[in-house]
Amino acid sequence: MRIATWNVNSLKARLPRVEEWLAQCAPDVLLMQETKLADEAAPDMPFQMAGYQLAHHGEGRWNGVAIASRVGISGVVTNFGDGPVRRSPGPEEATRIAEGVEAEASAAPETRRG
Repeated sequence: MRIATWNVNSLKARLPRVEEWLAQCAPDVLLMQETKLADEAAPDMPFQMAGYQLAHHGEGRWNGVAIASRVGISGVVTNFGDGPVRRSPGPEEATRIAEGVEAEASAAPETRRG
């Protein structure tokens, strides 16, 4: 199984490049960080057209993680098992199971406390 990771720094802005890369490199699973999208804005259709299922977790603006898999996705754990999306710039995490292999996309941004 080929697994890749990519800090996309805005999936909306980088989607054409991600699609091109998926076609060229064809990983089984792609873990993405800093998608900067809310779940409802995740681009499911382009990934489906490329043969991937997409699982996304984020609120938009500065966070978000996603997993694209062409070997299936099941078993959802988010926020390190803590439940739904937090409305803060804290760590984001999504774990999915693909063919018995657990893959985690996580992002832990630096936050400033004043």
